Amino acid sequence: MNNEKIKIAFLVSHENMSSGSYRIWVHDYNKYFREIGVDSRIIQLCKVNSVVVSQLRSIDAFIISKCLHNNILEVTKLIKTYNPSAIIGAITPPRDMPVGAIDFAMAGSLEEYDSLSFHRNVILNAHIESLYYESKIKQHKKVNTLKICYHGWTPHLFSFNFGVRPALELLAKTRDIELCIISELTKEQLSWTKDNGAPSIPITYKKWDIKTVKNNILECDVGICPGVYDMSNELSNIDNKKGKFSTDFTMRYKNKTNNGRALAFMCLGLPVIADFSPSNFHLFGDNQCGSVAHTAEGWYRSLNRFSCFKERSLVVHRAKEFINLNYNPYDWSGRYYNQILKIFHEKRNSNKIK
Repeated sequence: MNNEKIKIAFLVSHENMSSGSYRIWVHDYNKYFREIGVDSRIIQLCKVNSVVVSQLRSIDAFIISKCLHNNILEVTKLIKTYNPSAIIGAITPPRDMPVGAIDFAMAGSLEEYDSLSFHRNVILNAHIESLYYESKIKQHKKVNTLKICYHGWTPHLFSFNFGVRPALELLAKTRDIELCIISELTKEQLSWTKDNGAPSIPITYKKWDIKTVKNNILECDVGICPGVYDMSNELSNIDNKKGKFSTDFTMRYKNKTNNGRALAFMCLGLPVIADFSPSNFHLFGDNQCGSVAHTAEGWYRSLNRFSCFKERSLVVHRAKEFINLNYNPYDWSGRYYNQILKIFHEKRNSNKIK
């Protein structure tokens, strides 16, 4: 990390550890920054008083959190009023934000990095949660019931129809399995049915809670990360002259897609089967640290593979080595800081020229 020091502040409306965007992007990276020697803090903008104004005037680089997206232009105006020389960044800013309103944008995946490329500076970071990162991995053994875990935002569950549901139902014909859903909604709130993706197998529902989620995941044996929608190989328009073939895939996924759910499983020692979102291929493209799947046959092949506890044990050890090598949060934080420092210098030098 560069030896020069600048002061960084994350701006939030409130602290909310149950929100992934706050927990990972603000709390955790503020923690990582401080642990590598960066002067970093979190400032709540509930009320603008003399204390807050004093803090605003002392900072070199501001990072606006997602909870302030609805007031992001007001926040940037406030910063520029009290500290015009500071640089301003935003965590995954809204797509309709005017170009030039901020000095840099934060992206959590290559997909999102590309989607925000209309900003002059985009910093790529990883969804590495301190809640999971330093955990010991699960020790796998033979189990009578294979427990398959989904954790995350509930709308992804509606993608089960495209391959996951039939694969789970097929696997259930040859061995006892159970699906565990850990999400922000209760079973009653979710109303998940076979018509919108729920498989006809035993399912348990657990509401996400920061105090229990880690142990809830560790009670399971395999992690799954579906989320791709409307993917098909049944194309209506075929034109070989333009490189279109009858066996092609068409695919739809969020521009903010990321592999954070998979990283959590990998840190805890659950083998992962993930969808065809591009950032998942970085983790599992060689099939050594997990699997990617889309078709029902592909999901079934991967689920069947991880039915064997010896295979699970082998894969999770390789996955943990991959995480330690490629997803050390302190390495990412050092790069994050140095990119902010570079943008700070560019703005300062630009102002000198003017």
